[in-house]
Amino acid sequence: MARFARLVILTYPHHITQRGVRSMDIFSDDQDRLTYLQVMAEHAELSGVTFLAWCLMTNHVHLIAVPENENSLARSIGEAHRRYTRMKNFTEG
Repeated sequence: MARFARLVILTYPHHITQRGVRSMDIFSDDQDRLTYLQVMAEHAELSGVTFLAWCLMTNHVHLIAVPENENSLARSIGEAHRRYTRMKNFTEG
């Protein structure tokens, strides 16, 4: 079954969740969480997203984000998650 298209409402807070592959851990320690937040902040600024809140669990995250334009969420979160994943895979093999 196909996934519904994402509905983005500008300047409205969106609840976003992201889970590790097969529910695997995505954070090993607090340093991983800080790295993730730094990467997210960089891409949010570049893409026009404001994060109001976040909850970083061991194997998933919850984000409350406000997009400034239609592509902000996809661009910001997609690029940040790709970058964090590359960094994590490089350090852990």
